[in-house]
Amino acid sequence: MTWSVPYWTVSSPSSARPILTTQTNSRNDAQAEHRTEWEEVSPVLVDGDADVVSLDGSRTHDEMQVLHLSKLLDEAKQENRRFEEQVQSLLNQSMTETSSLQSKIAELRQRNKEALAECERTKKEKEDVVAALMKKNDVIKATLQQQNQEMRQALEDLNRSSAQAQAELLDARNSLLTCRQQLTQSSAQLESLQKEHAARMNLTDRVAVLEAELKAKDTELAEMKKLSSQAKSANVAISRDDSTTLVQEFNNIRALLANCIPERLGGMFSTSMTSSSNEVVSALRKLNSDIHQDATIMAESMAESFGFKNRKGNEDEETTLFQQVGTTIGPSLVHFLGTKSHSEDPILIQIAFQTYITRYLCWLSTAWIASGGKERLGAADQSNTTQTVTTAWSALSHILSKHLQFDDAQLCSAAASKIVAGLADILLVAGCDGTRLQLCDALKQKFSEKISLLAKSGMRINKLIINSTDRGLDVVVIKPATVFDSTCMDDGYDDGERDKNTANNRVLCPTDIGLLQRSKGPNGGVRILLKPKIALESVVDNLDD
Repeated sequence: MTWSVPYWTVSSPSSARPILTTQTNSRNDAQAEHRTEWEEVSPVLVDGDADVVSLDGSRTHDEMQVLHLSKLLDEAKQENRRFEEQVQSLLNQSMTETSSLQSKIAELRQRNKEALAECERTKKEKEDVVAALMKKNDVIKATLQQQNQEMRQALEDLNRSSAQAQAELLDARNSLLTCRQQLTQSSAQLESLQKEHAARMNLTDRVAVLEAELKAKDTELAEMKKLSSQAKSANVAISRDDSTTLVQEFNNIRALLANCIPERLGGMFSTSMTSSSNEVVSALRKLNSDIHQDATIMAESMAESFGFKNRKGNEDEETTLFQQVGTTIGPSLVHFLGTKSHSEDPILIQIAFQTYITRYLCWLSTAWIASGGKERLGAADQSNTTQTVTTAWSALSHILSKHLQFDDAQLCSAAASKIVAGLADILLVAGCDGTRLQLCDALKQKFSEKISLLAKSGMRINKLIINSTDRGLDVVVIKPATVFDSTCMDDGYDDGERDKNTANNRVLCPTDIGLLQRSKGPNGGVRILLKPKIALESVVDNLDD
C-alpha cells in the first residue's frame, strides 16, 4: 500500500506575483523533505495488509500517520494563512491599481469628450469656412465672368482701334512720302538759293572792294584837283595853250597813278635786297605752319579758360556781328560756329582762327603800307617821264607820304591788335562766355608774342615779294563757297574717304596762303607756285561722325 502525501498547490494567473511563486516552491521543497523522512522512518508495504509500526515499536502505523497528518495540517494552515495574507495584499494592490485605472479611464473619457467637442467645433468651423469659400467662389466666378465679358468687349474695341490705327498709319506713310518728295524739292530749291546767295556774297565782296578802290581813287583825284588848282593859281598868266598842257600833264599823272602803282615796278626799289620766288614759297610754308600751330593752341586755351553758353544779347547786335565776321571767314563757317557745341572739341574755333589770320596776313602781304610806302613812292623810276610829270609825281608822293607815318614796330602792333579783335569776335559768335573786352585782354595776355611774330612774318613776305627778281608774284587765298578744284587748291583736312572733285564739295573757308606768278604777253598766264589750302564743308560732317 502506497501512501500519498497531500500538499498545497496554488495556481496563479499569468499576472501572479513573484513572491507567491517563490513561497509555493519552498513549501513544495519542505513537503518533499518530510516525505523522504517518512519513507525512511516508515517503510512502505506493498501488499497493504501488514501493520506498520515504528522502528522502536512504540507506535502504530495509524498513529504515525495521524501524527504526520496533523503536522502537515499545521503546516498547511500556516501556509494557507500566508497565502491568504498574500491574496489580501494582492487584492489591496489590485484595488489600488483598479482605482488608479478607473481614474485614468475617467480622465480618458473626459479627454475623449473634450476631443469630441473639439472635433464638433472644428467640423462646424470647417463647414462655416467651406460655406464662406463657396460663397466667395460664387462671387469670384461672377466677377470673372463679368471681367471676361469686359475683356472680350475691350478686345473687340482694340481690334477696331488697331484696324483704324493701321489705316491712319498707311495714311501717315503716304503723307510721309509726299513730305519727302516736297523735302527733296525744297532741298533742291535750298541748294539753288545757296548758290544764288554765294554768288551774291561774291558780288557783295567784289562790290565792297570796288567801292573801297573807288573811294581811294576819289580821294586821290581830289588831291590831284587841289594840286592842279594850286598850279593854276600860281600860273595865272599862262596862256590857254599852257593850260591845255597842264591838263595833259594831269591826265598823265592819273594814268601813272592807275598803271604804275598796281604793276609794282621792279625799278622802283633798290636791288641791294633782292629775293627769289623759292624764298617766298619757303617763307609762306613756314608761315602757314605757324598759323595752324598757333591757332590750335589759342583755340584750346580759350576753350579751357572760357565756357560756352546760349547767347542772350540783342538780335540786331548778333546779326551785325555775324555779318561782320561772315564777310571775313565766310557765312557758312559763322553758321556752324553759332550752332555747334565747342566745349569738348574746339576744332571749328581753331579753323575759324586759322581762316581769319590767313586772310588778314594775306592782305598784309600785299598792302603798300606794310613795305615802306614812303620809300616806294619816292624811289619810282621816272627816267622815261618828262620833267613836268616828275615834278607832279614828287608832289603826289609828298602828299601821300603824310598818311604813311608808320614804322615797322607801329605797324606790327596795329596788325596784332587787329588780329586780336577779330579772334575775339569769332569767340563771341561761337557763344563764348565773356565780353569782348575780356576776350581781347585774355588773348593779349597769353598770345601777344605769337600774334606779333605772325604779323612780322606777313610783313617780311610782303618785302620778299616786292624785292623778288621774279616778276608777277602774288599771294592768294580761296574764297568761301567756291567749288573745290584739285588743280588749284588742296584740302587741308583731307581724310581720304571722299571724292572731293564733285559739284557738292564747296569750300568752307581758306586755311593756308598760296602763291601765284602772273606773266603778261602772248604767252602770259598764271603759274601756281604754292597751292592754297582750304577746308571743305564736309569737314563738319566728319566732326559729327
